[in-house]
Amino acid sequence: MAEDEDKKKVQELTELLNRYNYEYYVLNQSSVSDQEFDRLMEELKTIEDRRPDLRSKLSPTTRVGGMVATGFTKVTHQTMMISLGDVFNEDELSHFYQSCEDGTGLIDLPFMGEVKIDGLAMSLIYENGELQMAATRGDGVVGEDVTANVLTIPSIPVHIKDKRHIEVRGEVYMSKATLKKLNEERAKNGEPLLANARNAAAGSIRQLDSRITASRHLDAFWYYFQNAEECGFKNHSDSLDYLQELGFVTNKERKRIHGLKGIMDYVAEYTAKRPSLGYDIDGLVFKVDSLHLHDVLGYTMKTPKWAIAYKFPPEEVITKLTDIVLTVGRTGRVTPNAILEPVRVAGSLIGRATLNNEDFIHNLDIRIGDYVALHKAGDVIPEVAKVIMERRDPNSVPFHFPETCPYCGTRLVKSESDIQHRCPNDQCPSRSINKLIWFASDGGMDIDGLGDTMVENLFNEKLVLDIPDFYRLKDHQEEIMLMDGVGEKTCTSIFQAIEKSKGNTLEMLLAGLGIPLVGKKTAKILAQHYLDLDKLRQTSLEELEGLQDVGEKTAKIILSYFNDERNIHMLEDLRALGLNFRCLTLSAQKEGGNFFAGKKFVLTGSLASSGRKEMTERLEALGGISSESVSKMTDLVIVGTDPGSKFTKAQALGIRIMQEDELLEKLKEIEGGK
Repeated sequence: MAEDEDKKKVQELTELLNRYNYEYYVLNQSSVSDQEFDRLMEELKTIEDRRPDLRSKLSPTTRVGGMVATGFTKVTHQTMMISLGDVFNEDELSHFYQSCEDGTGLIDLPFMGEVKIDGLAMSLIYENGELQMAATRGDGVVGEDVTANVLTIPSIPVHIKDKRHIEVRGEVYMSKATLKKLNEERAKNGEPLLANARNAAAGSIRQLDSRITASRHLDAFWYYFQNAEECGFKNHSDSLDYLQELGFVTNKERKRIHGLKGIMDYVAEYTAKRPSLGYDIDGLVFKVDSLHLHDVLGYTMKTPKWAIAYKFPPEEVITKLTDIVLTVGRTGRVTPNAILEPVRVAGSLIGRATLNNEDFIHNLDIRIGDYVALHKAGDVIPEVAKVIMERRDPNSVPFHFPETCPYCGTRLVKSESDIQHRCPNDQCPSRSINKLIWFASDGGMDIDGLGDTMVENLFNEKLVLDIPDFYRLKDHQEEIMLMDGVGEKTCTSIFQAIEKSKGNTLEMLLAGLGIPLVGKKTAKILAQHYLDLDKLRQTSLEELEGLQDVGEKTAKIILSYFNDERNIHMLEDLRALGLNFRCLTLSAQKEGGNFFAGKKFVLTGSLASSGRKEMTERLEALGGISSESVSKMTDLVIVGTDPGSKFTKAQALGIRIMQEDELLEKLKEIEGGK
């Protein structure tokens, strides 16, 4: 009898809590106090703790998180989650509209205008009225099952009245207010700030501990009923209204519009309205409203012809330029930078922006004290677009580029063929610091714990003045522990990372040395050709010039570097300290005999089994040749989740594509047979 009472009570509490969640998160109203809601939740949790057999995977108690996963299961979408084509101006938008009229033979077509949420695409599957699975878009074909984390989003219904198979697609996002509050809390706790709402949402959904996801207070908008036509709907707009009736949060900013004028009016309205929205949008979406016409218009190889994403021009804000300062990089390149009164641009707080070079400053006539228009180039890199001349102080003076290096006083040089100023002093403190920072960074030897600030502090304390000094740091533990924020545990971690880096690949060492024009790609080419640093040091100009992607200028710089007495002594010092000078793929390349040996491969997307860096090294150890870009010379493209344009290009070129499951099977066959 008691068992029946427990079951009845669980059902009663579940129905109540689901109704209250719906009222609060979907209808923006509540018929119960927060205290009463919390009391009911605690009552349900108590019964479920006593009777685990009565705890459903869709219980309201799961929505506060608590599951810790070891990884995310890959799932194949029943229907591909395609991406939309992009347009960037009104002419391109007009061309899209005209193609829809031409393709249907109709005029003044009805469209749905919707805001494009800057979040993480998601698919929800319902069977018999219950949520069965939530999956990320992934590469459009294969995504990841993130149901446990999506359940922590309280606005998402776990039960719906429609008992048919239902698939709903939308976007999980983080509101501007939530991001602001979380960053305030993280700042108080000394934690790194979340960069922007989109990255925060994506990172939160992929947490293995669902309690962390729950603490991020995510939300979602649902904008597409995947099988609407099968369920009897004729228009996309009607299907969205129905989703709202079922309890899904659909975006209230959507509008049914007609013809090109309706589209342009919507663009004008939401270009102005964008800053006032409580969430980030990076564009607008226009879909032909008739579902029947979707089939008439069809698809390209990658995108639907009945929908388009209009991307906003880079957001511009006005702020004051308070100073212009120079930075000197590891190669001596001098870059002027604008110091700005901090302002938020496209979701990030910006207080500094590059001014590129002297010509850039002079062409725009940028002066200290000017008000400038600032935007993010490609919505990523802060850039000064123009000076607001009408707000210029009449007493301002043109900026004159300094003649000497601000760090060492050496006279700057600028050749006729170069638009950049350079500091020619190899011993310039700024150049030295940046060389050391580069060596330890993920572009070089990737030494954990040696970030920019730590390296700069070690340089200022005269503990690391040249690269070999990193490998003598363990002799200075007492001095290091006197530095702010550095304890014994941090020291030990840094020393272990430094010791581990001695065994890094030859290409990492070559990239980390900071030889001008020798980045990761060229370093890899050199390592795979010469296999040994000593052989590279003894090469000729003719042989270097004959290598792929190594031209005359780069070849001369490489030879000059290895003939410099200071570099010769430094490299011998590194050899004596135990660093690896040989290509770790030597034996594999000589032996061959496996699927990956000699194949040029590209990794794209995120891998569930390991990091891309680790997988690249694993494949290179089998003789594979890694590349950053897809071309006709590529043999294999290995695809994880969210692969992007490299995957698309590989499909277009007909290059073999390998999913992660097949990759792991191949590796098991090869490595298991050793």
